[in-house]
Amino acid sequence: MPRERPAISRPELFDRLAQGLAAQVTVLTPNARLAQVLQRDFDRSQQARGLAAWETADILPFGAFVARLWEDALYSELASRVPILLAPAQEQAAWDEAVRAAPVAAPVFSATAAAAQCREAWQLAHAWRLDARRAGPPNEDVSAWLDWSARYERALRERAQVDGARLPDVVTPWLGHAALRKPAAVALAGFDIVTPQMREFLDALSAAGCERVQVAPPAAGGAVARIELTQSRDEIAAAARWARARLVSAVRTGAPSPRIGVVVPDLVRTRARVQRMFADAMRPGHGLDESPQPLPFNISLGAPLSDFPLAGDALRILALAGPEIAFEAASRLIRSPFIGGAEAEIEVRARLDARLRDRAAPVVTLDTLLRLAAGSQGARAPVLLDLLAGLSQARKQSLFGVKGACDWAKAFSEALRAVGFPGERTLDSAEHQALERWHALLAEFGTLERVTGRMGFVEACQRLTHMAREAIFQPEAPDVPVQVMGILESAGIEFDHLWVMGLTDEAWPLPARPNPFLPVAVQRAAGIPQADSASSLELDRRITAGWLGAAPEVIFSHARMQDESELAPSPLIAAIAATPFETLHLPEATTLRSAIRRGGRVETIDDARAPAIASPEQRGGTGLFRDQAACPFRGFAHRRLGSRPLEAPRPGLDARDRGNLLHEMLAAVWRELESREGLVSRTRDELRAVLERGADQALASVGRKRRDALAGRFGALERARLVRLTGEWLEVEASRPDFEVLATEDKRPLTFGGVTVSAKLDRMDALARGRAIIDYKTGNCATSAWMGERPDEPQVPMYAMAEGVDVRVVAFGQVKAGKMQFRGIGADAGLVPNVKEITKDQSRAARQYPDWNALVESWRRELEAIGRGFAEGDARVDPKRGPLTCELCDQHTFCRIAEKAPFGVRKGDAEDE
Repeated sequence: MPRERPAISRPELFDRLAQGLAAQVTVLTPNARLAQVLQRDFDRSQQARGLAAWETADILPFGAFVARLWEDALYSELASRVPILLAPAQEQAAWDEAVRAAPVAAPVFSATAAAAQCREAWQLAHAWRLDARRAGPPNEDVSAWLDWSARYERALRERAQVDGARLPDVVTPWLGHAALRKPAAVALAGFDIVTPQMREFLDALSAAGCERVQVAPPAAGGAVARIELTQSRDEIAAAARWARARLVSAVRTGAPSPRIGVVVPDLVRTRARVQRMFADAMRPGHGLDESPQPLPFNISLGAPLSDFPLAGDALRILALAGPEIAFEAASRLIRSPFIGGAEAEIEVRARLDARLRDRAAPVVTLDTLLRLAAGSQGARAPVLLDLLAGLSQARKQSLFGVKGACDWAKAFSEALRAVGFPGERTLDSAEHQALERWHALLAEFGTLERVTGRMGFVEACQRLTHMAREAIFQPEAPDVPVQVMGILESAGIEFDHLWVMGLTDEAWPLPARPNPFLPVAVQRAAGIPQADSASSLELDRRITAGWLGAAPEVIFSHARMQDESELAPSPLIAAIAATPFETLHLPEATTLRSAIRRGGRVETIDDARAPAIASPEQRGGTGLFRDQAACPFRGFAHRRLGSRPLEAPRPGLDARDRGNLLHEMLAAVWRELESREGLVSRTRDELRAVLERGADQALASVGRKRRDALAGRFGALERARLVRLTGEWLEVEASRPDFEVLATEDKRPLTFGGVTVSAKLDRMDALARGRAIIDYKTGNCATSAWMGERPDEPQVPMYAMAEGVDVRVVAFGQVKAGKMQFRGIGADAGLVPNVKEITKDQSRAARQYPDWNALVESWRRELEAIGRGFAEGDARVDPKRGPLTCELCDQHTFCRIAEKAPFGVRKGDAEDE
């Protein structure tokens, strides 16, 4: 048996690899990243020798090497004994089947999550030769795993299949067979952990005549520094500045491009922040490039395929064809560039989305979405409608019933094709690669038929979505000098400069995380890393030592604070003297904002005045005067620029919907009753019939917009509520002196200050002396809203000032359960119950008016001033009540009030009513 030779250096390894196939040397690594790095470094060494062409070195991860030997056996005389190797997705599906089929699966919260942990336990058990029964009577979790794993193993055995966890054990007995192409020597590079299973395989390989050598770890041994920074985000920013400085220094001195490594322990959680901050530091303004160039850094850890817009929208399309989908997901599809006609209808689809938000529920179906889109006036998207109709047809034809995975993959492709996926726009490189990976994922899904039975549409979609979330994808990018990676990816790689961040005492060494489905005592006895604190400490000590020798310049960093908690450096680096960050002498980071400020010229303009309106007739009703009174800028933004927030789809009916229903109900009832006499002359049954007819009319009117919210039982409950509430209100109306209802929900033009709006009056009554304006309210109301400068609720005063109308009283009709009453003011007492004469109202707001005529004149003056200000273009940021006015405003970002004054409601600002 050939003996294992002492470790060889990397240059010696490259010398042997340079002999090409004749050397018969295979390099094995623990992961694909190290294999890629070694391949790249070898190619560079060959270029340095002046070669233009050479044989590719045989460098690959250990798992890929075992799979290659299995494939040799599959296509040899051993084929009859070779089981079929399952892909990772097939393994997961097989575990899902085993977990779901077992009786113990009933209390499992998520069978898929349990199956994933079972698979990890299965891999650990075989890699470390664990026997879960050795620790005595198993607990509930271990018992469940033993049952599930027995079902899983039996299913694979009956189908002559094998998974990756047992593949080395399957291949090991055949290593002496001539059909398996074994190298003359294997070189192990970067292995911090060698499991018993792997050791047995390598021993068998040596026994078959294969020399085994160890590649010496990097031993650069240079300057080491420990940097303490305030927060973890400061570490990212500092590492980005440092990497940029090292790149710039190399360019200025004409040195070769350096190899720079940045290790981020929690890269999975902070990937988005790292990507953003490194991009801003490396190339400020990169997002503004018309033809973006590759950034000089690469993040080793990809993202789930489902997070990429193209694949995410494909999954949303399939979900839309299912039972229901969240409206936000459907909204994303309406605006998606990956369905047909997206470029041609980009504007109209955006308007359609805004309209649907006011009509749709938080959860919609395909048919509902199609109906709402078809009925949206002013924002029709014919191409989108045709595509949604095509998806509906494809759904009926091929997305019902139960099928095998292969048939579902075809049906999914047909459904995507029905909506023009992936769109008519030319895809960029990253999108094109994502599309290829999506197609590959669908093909992988089709292969699940080997391990799963027939399934329905919902289960098929769930499995595909899970596969897309588990498929880590990263578009290919050119070779770049800066590599950002996690802990395991950094093993065995040499750098010119290395920064390792996040090394606090809480994060490093890594905490123990034993697998819950295997006895902890068995895991500890086997020495599995992270099974307990001791084994985790030992592994992390070796990894730290590897970092120390990985580059001539090594920087360890850690944060001093996390929120309000103080942190200490990891004990594995605490012995290294702390170095102030300033001693690195890094140039100040240039950001896009600072570059714009330096290159800009300050220009001061008065933006409080807009051009005068071109026409006196304006859209928006009396809300225009309400907005202008509250803040001139709000009136300008809402009414002239059309600046409105997007609605959020709401479940059922909100306060606004219920208010609209009540207004429609009361209007319908009074159109039939007409007066107090018409009210009190009705019998109880006759009045009940009037109320029911009014409720039906109200539901029909509002239901045209909120049909789904008023369907079925919800509509019946709302009808009963309207009848009950309006019946209680009519009891209050019956107590009034005689009156006649002259108008309800009456639309008419009103002009003040040169601005004409089309306003809708809730109700006008004819009294014995003059007329009354009544405004229905279902919530709290205050008469002070009509008084003072810039009245908060100018609608009622506007109707009171209408030409030729002798209004003697204005009142709120508060139609609220438990608080049915009129609240208002009048020229005389006794016109409407609970409404005071203006001279008797002792509130602070009313005391400034000596009589009714003074109040009317104040209304005329204020309304004319508000209208004139809007007509002349008054757009000042001048909230009437300061922070109280701003509290519910939707224009904060636009007007930037926070830059003008402290923002927020202050105690004492509210006026006591």
